[in-house]
Amino acid sequence: MTEKWSQLSEQGAGKKRLILTKYLYQIFGEIPVRIIAFFVALVVFVKAKERRQACEKFFKILNKRFVLVHAFILFQNYANSLVDKFISCMGKLNPDKFIIEDMPQSGFFITTHVGNVEILRSLLQKSQDAKRVNVFLQSNACEIFNSFLKTLEIKLNLEVFPVEEINPETSIVISERLQNGELVFMAGDRLSAQSENRTYTADFLGKKVEFPLGTLKFALMMDAPINFIVCVRERGKYKGGKYRVFTEYFESSTQNRTEKLTELQNAYVKFLEKYTLLYPEQFYHF
Repeated sequence: MTEKWSQLSEQGAGKKRLILTKYLYQIFGEIPVRIIAFFVALVVFVKAKERRQACEKFFKILNKRFVLVHAFILFQNYANSLVDKFISCMGKLNPDKFIIEDMPQSGFFITTHVGNVEILRSLLQKSQDAKRVNVFLQSNACEIFNSFLKTLEIKLNLEVFPVEEINPETSIVISERLQNGELVFMAGDRLSAQSENRTYTADFLGKKVEFPLGTLKFALMMDAPINFIVCVRERGKYKGGKYRVFTEYFESSTQNRTEKLTELQNAYVKFLEKYTLLYPEQFYHF
């Protein structure tokens, strides 16, 4: 029987592989790490049949020709995005690589799996006077990431929370931090095993798709400004691997909690669909 996406572990690196990559990077530099990432992605592309077929199906929905080629490019883009995340955590990512216009300096940011918002988070909290960045991740990723951060020589003004363990105490902490002008990031587009019974259905790319409801409810409960955000690698005139940040402020037309939640659902899915269509080969939803 085919597994649901929420039952598959998200593809990434364990703590030992991250530490090994750190030493390789420190000794040999960025280019060898990217070469290794290329071949790792190639092997995964060949062996991960279910994920490869899902990517092919995605590009067929978009009416793309040569879907296998697009799927391979997506796998390679994902591998490079992991390298960029790693470099950003090492504090080595050049701020000149970012094109950021009119991004709010605080608030609740609902992220997507389009692009590479993780590198933006690392950039935002790197300076001494930067506001703390609060991030919610799935518990397994949270544990690996926190362990890896402890091995770094640099001190990051970043706190990571497991999304499965949100409780009243967590809500109070996050609410206070938002009031203090800090930033909170939480993804709103990927189901987990814990969210399977708390979903909503929306039209996405011409299909009925389930999305997790918890992130949107939590964002509204915080009673803070809500923004949608993506950070994508640009093409064309922005050659050289620059990232562009797009944000969209959510503004409700009602004070009714139920109606506001419906508006938030519709606005978020519309935002996600817009940037999925603009950057389909950076849609890392696998």
